Amino acid sequence: MALAQRLTRREVTLARVVGALVAACVLFAVVHTAVTGAVSHPRNWLVAFACTLLGVRVIGHVRRSSVGWLLLVMGVFGAVAIAVAGHPADHPARWVEAWVWWPTYALLPAVALVFPNGKPLSNRWWIAIGASLFSAVAGTLGIAWASWGDPASFWQSSGGGVAKTITLIAVLAAGVSVLAAVVSLALRWRRAEGDERRLLVWAFALLTLAGVATVVETTDGHIAWIVGVLAFPAAAVIAILRYGLYDISLLIHRSLLYGSLTVVLLLVYLGVMVGAGQLFAEDAEVIGVVAAGLVFAPIRSWVQRKLDRWLYGDRSDPYATLSTLSEKLEQSQDVLATVAQTVAESLKLPYVAIRGGSVLAEHGRSRGWPQLRFPMTYRGSSVGDLVVEPRAPDERLSDRELSLLVDLARSTAPAAQSIKLTADLQLARERLVRAREEERLRLRRDLHDGVGPALVGIRLQLKALRRSLGDVLDPVLADVDTTAVEVRSLVDGLRPPILDQGLALAVRDEAARFGGDLRVKVEAEQIDGLSAAVEVAAYRIVAEALTNTARHSGASTCVITVRADGDLVVEIVDDGRGVAADSKPGVGLDSMRERCAELGGSCTVGPAEPHGTRVVARIPLEAQ
Repeated sequence: MALAQRLTRREVTLARVVGALVAACVLFAVVHTAVTGAVSHPRNWLVAFACTLLGVRVIGHVRRSSVGWLLLVMGVFGAVAIAVAGHPADHPARWVEAWVWWPTYALLPAVALVFPNGKPLSNRWWIAIGASLFSAVAGTLGIAWASWGDPASFWQSSGGGVAKTITLIAVLAAGVSVLAAVVSLALRWRRAEGDERRLLVWAFALLTLAGVATVVETTDGHIAWIVGVLAFPAAAVIAILRYGLYDISLLIHRSLLYGSLTVVLLLVYLGVMVGAGQLFAEDAEVIGVVAAGLVFAPIRSWVQRKLDRWLYGDRSDPYATLSTLSEKLEQSQDVLATVAQTVAESLKLPYVAIRGGSVLAEHGRSRGWPQLRFPMTYRGSSVGDLVVEPRAPDERLSDRELSLLVDLARSTAPAAQSIKLTADLQLARERLVRAREEERLRLRRDLHDGVGPALVGIRLQLKALRRSLGDVLDPVLADVDTTAVEVRSLVDGLRPPILDQGLALAVRDEAARFGGDLRVKVEAEQIDGLSAAVEVAAYRIVAEALTNTARHSGASTCVITVRADGDLVVEIVDDGRGVAADSKPGVGLDSMRERCAELGGSCTVGPAEPHGTRVVARIPLEAQ
């Protein structure tokens, strides 16, 4: 574990160093553009920004991410391309400019082949990834070799040679890897579900668009250049922002902020330079710098407010969070779940939970990141904790957010205490019911196995004495017989005797009592180890439901299902008239609900399809 953490830290450090080098290249390009007026191709700027920012972020939050490293490498080549642009024809940088753009295209299929989880579909797909990597290396070497000494010669000369042959092979390898990437995404789409499936549709469409744009760009269309390079990074952005890929949608704040500011300031500077150059040729650069400086502060404040609201929610306005929570609590019955949901959504936190010995409520999915706990106390006693996960493993919540969470924990404590007391009361009720039924079972066995045989023995002895004493003992024998009948009745009342043979057989026996016009079908599993309380409750519910069906529904068929599905589920469905919408529940329905509630379960009565009544009782097996 320690080694893995060191490797991860080294990855992050290396990625940040590479990102800093890219930033240096971009800064150099900005200064060079300001001095010479020469601007690199727009695609190189977009690749440098988009791929580098995405790569650094993914590497920082996904261990050993091949997607992140491939994007970062593409960003590095894009940054070098803008740094070496605009030099004279005889400058060595022109030679670098001739070939440095190629890897930004050739590596694109490799990204698609490991998208979105960083792994190929199977080991066989490494061949396609190898073709993409080979294309990047061979194509770069071929173009660099062919254009050595005269960068323009590669594009202008019509001859062949080894260098151009290598380049042609690299282009063919790139084409093969693109086709493989399209097939790979299609196969992933077939196997995926939910959001991942929709995400792969985006990736497939954008990769196809990239391939078309790459072909169209031979006409020297600038839009095609841009689309061809940025299509798949666009898929990554959609994956992160819309579908939460890599769990970093809330971690791009500074990247978006400073990236937006850089683009805006560059546009302002270049726009003012062009406009001022027409009127004040000598002072155009100074005017451009001053204009950029004047717009920096208001633009930064506006952009930061918008991004803060989008990424961090209402952390700058605690009153809004409390107001939202109050409104939701007025309309909700599950107080703690509403609190967890409101805190998570208002502060854009990935995971919020309320714990009091166990998890009382939670919202979101835990990423396994370090958690912050805010104690909930009521009248000096601890009733639990408000637990939150920050938006990133290394993020520190602001003082305002911490104060808000402390206040929320304090205000939630009374509700948590009330719910905890209710849960304790329900638990005590369940224990009482279980103890009652277990005691009834014990008494029944004692009476059946002890008192019953004793009475039989006494009766036999009295009958033996009767031969000697005559009719004097007849009243005593009658009393013994009456007592035996009462004991048997008492034994049967404590617990249905048929339950001694199991719940499934008891349900079938009860169903067999109903004949005539009502046909009863039983689908009951043999469930071992049920407690006496659960067995009795389930059996009584079936008996009551069957009685109601026979008396009131006018049904011809009734189906009883008993199964274990986390809970013990008892379902009774008939094809009768159904329950009227304005009908009031009778004693039988109340009795069924009460039996379920005693054991922490639930009982619902509603319409069946296409007509009839459906009773579903769920009893937690934990109630055993």
